[in-house]
Amino acid sequence: MGVRFRKSKKIAPGVRLNLSAKSASISIGPKGFKKTFNTSGRVTTTVGIPGTGLSYSTSKKMGQTAAGSTSQEVPAAPVVASNKNKWVTLALCVFLGFFGAHRFYVGKVGTGVLYIFTVGGLGFGWIIDMVMICCNKFTDSTGAVVGLNVAEYTRQPDPDLAEASLEEQREAVAETARAYGYTVIESGAQDNADK
Repeated sequence: MGVRFRKSKKIAPGVRLNLSAKSASISIGPKGFKKTFNTSGRVTTTVGIPGTGLSYSTSKKMGQTAAGSTSQEVPAAPVVASNKNKWVTLALCVFLGFFGAHRFYVGKVGTGVLYIFTVGGLGFGWIIDMVMICCNKFTDSTGAVVGLNVAEYTRQPDPDLAEASLEEQREAVAETARAYGYTVIESGAQDNADK
């Protein structure tokens, strides 16, 4: 039979110092929402309804995701153009968007049915989809971008870059990627972050 030691002391309104035999922690927040930082590196968030006994808690180690793996930035996936026509998709969205016709057209049958029953996601989903289609951010069921002009992403090689150093070529590619809204991770920076 083990002996447990646990003591909790209020040090300020909404702040408690918790001591146990193996570690110490500090809890911050009012009843119903509390964040606890432990000396072992564990961070616990608790949300609940005071007086009911209902609560939800999540814990994770510092520097790790909730799944337990160390978080790292992942390079962006290559952009793929859909074989669906942007203008047909936009016309279906504008005129029959409340019924999800554009979603059926691109192969998103599940959300198409949902749009039928919710009248286009209460109108919000319909408007968001119109904006996404116009901005070339709307994807089909395979994740390919509807209406993407592949020629924009596959520019002809610059004759000036043929004689440029490797570093200059990398910078030109990174600049183009940033212009299209992609995050560029330098390979040297990633190698240093792993150490």
